[in-house]
Amino acid sequence: MEAKKENLFSRRVKDLMKKNRYSQKKLCEICGITEAAFSRYMTSDRMPRTDVLANIANTLHTTSDYLIGNDNKYGYDQLKILLASSKDDLSKNQKLDLMKILMDEYNSPEN
Repeated sequence: MEAKKENLFSRRVKDLMKKNRYSQKKLCEICGITEAAFSRYMTSDRMPRTDVLANIANTLHTTSDYLIGNDNKYGYDQLKILLASSKDDLSKNQKLDLMKILMDEYNSPEN
């Protein structure tokens, strides 16, 4: 079961790196880790320490629980925390996209 979580970790980190347009080098610089250590995390040789995991999650605008597979969906409280902590990092267009998602749902007829 542990290997499955590590594989999921690698996949989720890669997906979020792509979404956030981070190269491995850039992510490592921001998180203060070596590329060699990061490579080991991504090839499932080992999982990062909790402080490193938290840095990676914060940099990728997500939670540690999401990255390691303990949380498949965000609840309201998690979304609120993520948005509040990331709002200064979002472009105006990204903020408008988020508002559009919420407004589309708000304006849709109830079933």
